[in-house]
Parts: sequence; structure tokens; C-alpha cells
Amino acid sequence: MRGRRTKTCPPSWTVPFSSYAEVTEFLRGVEVDCILRGQPSDGTVSLGAVARCLHELKRPDLAYRSIHVTGTNGKTTVSRMIGALIRATGLTVGVYTSPHVTNFRERIAINGEPIGEDELVDACNHVKAFLDVHGLQLAPFEFLTAAAFFAFRAAKVDYAVIEVGIGGRQDATNVIAPELAVITTVEYDHADMLGDTLEQIAGQKAGIIKPFTPVLCGPMPEGPRAVVLSRAAALKAPVLLSGQDYEVTEFIRDGYAGLCTVRVGASTHPQLRLRSPAAFMAANAAHALMAYDVLRKRGLLPDIDPDEIGRVFEKTEWPACCEVLSGTPAVLLDGAHNAPAAMRLATILRTTFEGRRSVLLVSLARDAQWEQVLRALAGAGADRLIVTGGPQDRAVPPDAIAEQWRTCSSVAAEVVDSTEAAFRRAVQAAGPHGVVAVTGSPQLAGYCRPLAKTFPAQALVQP
Repeated sequence: MRGRRTKTCPPSWTVPFSSYAEVTEFLRGVEVDCILRGQPSDGTVSLGAVARCLHELKRPDLAYRSIHVTGTNGKTTVSRMIGALIRATGLTVGVYTSPHVTNFRERIAINGEPIGEDELVDACNHVKAFLDVHGLQLAPFEFLTAAAFFAFRAAKVDYAVIEVGIGGRQDATNVIAPELAVITTVEYDHADMLGDTLEQIAGQKAGIIKPFTPVLCGPMPEGPRAVVLSRAAALKAPVLLSGQDYEVTEFIRDGYAGLCTVRVGASTHPQLRLRSPAAFMAANAAHALMAYDVLRKRGLLPDIDPDEIGRVFEKTEWPACCEVLSGTPAVLLDGAHNAPAAMRLATILRTTFEGRRSVLLVSLARDAQWEQVLRALAGAGADRLIVTGGPQDRAVPPDAIAEQWRTCSSVAAEVVDSTEAAFRRAVQAAGPHGVVAVTGSPQLAGYCRPLAKTFPAQALVQP
């Protein structure tokens, strides 16, 4: 038939999944297939195929209100913050994010908890049934996006907060009709897919803006902001600007936490306590509060008591997002995987941990930016770099990272192949009064997070 992508389907597509392990094994196989065909395994191959799949599933994405979030950095945390605020109103909310930190099921969360294995298998089987009938194949991210939309409908959520995978305009998530769009930042990342200039990248991210739908525009240079404003004007979408309509008016580090005051319109939220010493977390909180305020003023969300808003931010964890576990040594977990995020992490190490011995534990994925990430980390003033290859797929060989490090830093680098052994070595090298910064990939931070809480058990205890 015209317009149909046909192919011979692997035998694994002919029967339903019977377990969660079969789902993850299937998605890994599809990822390898995408790589062999030169297609993005973590992005979108055909937006049309995703739309067709959702149509056959009777548009699960229209069964609830949605919020669409994109941006180079901060979009996962902003999505979770918005979800936490909606949950505080008493409504049921789904949050779709990527990548995961510890468990694959984290990507589809319902009321703050990862989706159950049985529920995920059921959702994936409905997507798979469509593919079997029509002889189509979706990339792993496309497949999981359709499954997430189905799972949210099955859970009868009131809202779904949907994080873009890569970019926005051609992303698999860009089939939804949201109540609100959020663009957190526009910085250099995924240049091979989004463009070489900030304006080109902004054009991709502005692709999530829909006619007459409010959009929040985060802090960004004049060029990309002009692109966002132009797209919004063409679609008659009202824009709320960071620094004008909402802003962080004060941020103070308090140990390993942060206290911030956020202005949203004419209202002020004073002394919000965040479980991170990073100033960018306050900017993320401002996006979330503005998003809640827009929906509240439109009558789409009930009021939340100001004290409850404070409790939401104080109690909620942001795993591996400049998260510090106090101990001897302290462990800083941050999944920074592009140069701008790595530069912010370097600043945190130089300021929050000034005067303390610091060790970087790093694993990097093979992409166009890994060398830039390493150069940014060289500015952290660390005393040692320890490189490991796992646990992520497509990791840069540790020896290559160590060799590149020596071209931009005189700080000693060593390679430890085993991830757990590398973490133990980093703890030893930092000493009881130092800090270990685990970074370079969310997967590495996620792997080391439970280690940081248990090794050594008497020293590394979460505050």
C-alpha cells in the first residue's frame, strides 16, 4: 500500500511479550537493528509511523490533558517538578522522561512511581500488536512513547507531562495536543540531528509550539529566543518569558541544599528549599511554578496551599541531578552528558566543595560531544580522574578518554574497567574529607547511586 513501510518482521514480533525481561530484550534488539541501518536508536525515525500507531490505538494521548517539555538541559527535572505539583492537587499524573537513572521503568511514572512490570508489558503488547498486523517497525524511543501514552490512558491519569526525546519538531512525542509547552534552554547538543547553530537548534525545539497554546520560554541568547518568539507569533501562541514574566530572585546555597525565592507574575514563593546545591535547579523550579500558575489561572488545576508547594520541593528527590549524598567522602551524582551541563557541574565542584580534594568518576557515550564534555570537566579543578567503561551501552573506550584527558589537563587519570571497582577506587582516592563526582552519563550515576548509599555503609548516608 502507498505510504506503508513494509519489511519482513523478526520472529520475535509474532507472539506477545510474556515478561518484562522480554520487553527490554526486544527493545535492545531493535536498538541494534537501528544502529546497523544507520538510524538513530534513541530518537525518532518516522513521526508518521508513530502517529499511525496511535491512531490505531484510538489516540490514547487524547484521553488526558498533557504538558510538553523540551530544552537542551533541565527538561527531565522540570517535567518531574511539574508532575509533583500536579500530584499535590490530588490529581493523578503520568510523567514520561528519558533516559532513566536506575530502572528502565522510571521512564513511565504514574503518581511518582515507576510503572509496574505487568502494566508495561500490557502497554507494549498493544503497540506490538499494531506493528505485527501492519508489518511496521518503530525505533525504541518511538515504541516506548506509544506504550507510555497507552499506559497513561490505562491508568486513567488526569494529566501527563511529556518530555521530548531529542529536539522537538520531529520527535515522537510531538503528536500530542498539549495545554502548555515549555522550552527550558537552548544550548549546543545533538548537532548532527538538530543543527550546528543555536538558531537551528531553537527551530527544532520551537517545533513543539501549537496554535493558541501558551509556551514558557526559558533563559537563552537573543538569537534562539527570537526564533522561539517568531514561531509562537506565527501560531498566535502566548509566550511567558523567563526573566520577565517569572524569575528566580534569590538563591542561597545551604550546605548540600539550596534556598530560592521565585517570582511568578505578581506572586512570590519565598525560601523554597531544594535538595540540590545547584542554582540551575532553582531555574527549573521557576519553570514548574510558572507552568502550574498558567494552568491554575485557566481553571485547569485547583489551588495549592503555599506551604504545600514548599513541602513538594523540599521532600522530592531529583536523582542524579546535581544530587549530593553526604558522607566521608561526599558523593555528587550528576548525569551531565553535554558540554553546557558539564560546565555547570565544574562550577559546583569549584564552589560548593572549594578546598576539598575532589575526584571525577567518568563514563562517556560515543557522540559528537564527548571530547567537549571532557574539556569542560577539566575546568572543575579536580585532583584525579578515574575512567570506567560501564555500565552504559556505546561507551567510549576508557583508554581513549584517559588519552584525551591528558591533552587538556595535567591532572592524573587512571582507568578501572569494573564500574563498582572504579567507584571504590574513587572513594579511596578522595579520602574521608573529599568528594567523588560521578558524571558523564545518567546510567553511570544511576549505577553508583545505590553504591554511594551502602559503601561504606557507615560513611555514605543520604541526608
